Amino acid sequence: MKQNPLAATLRQSGYKATHARLAILAYFKKHPRPLSARQIVEGIGTEVDQATVYRTIRSLKGKNIIRQVDLRHNHAHYEFASLGEHHHLVCTRCGKVEDVHRCNMETMRREVLAESKHFADISQHSLEFYGTCKACAQKESSRSREETRIR
Repeated sequence: MKQNPLAATLRQSGYKATHARLAILAYFKKHPRPLSARQIVEGIGTEVDQATVYRTIRSLKGKNIIRQVDLRHNHAHYEFASLGEHHHLVCTRCGKVEDVHRCNMETMRREVLAESKHFADISQHSLEFYGTCKACAQKESSRSREETRIR
């Protein structure tokens, strides 16, 4: 019988593959974008209670199974840590999030350390880009044209 890869991930981190942990990781797998704790609670429904979701998120984060992402939405978001090196584009109007994979962070890391007077290493970083998505820009452009036409 083939082992569930999510259960294997948990066991490799020293955790038992409980129903709650598996349900939360399955939700992350099904929705491969940064998720808030509220989205997870609502998505899982009555399968796992709210307190267990928050407690499990904290412990999964502590074991680096998931990582916290700040998208400036006034609450934390989380995603699989195993997604690899990437960053995010975030629309400041509608909140749409898109992954960015080509950032050349290794070059930037070397340059930052070369210029630093006091640091020898960087263990983590966070880089997010904020702007306007094409759909919101198009809506704004249409609204501006309409307002100009009315005047």
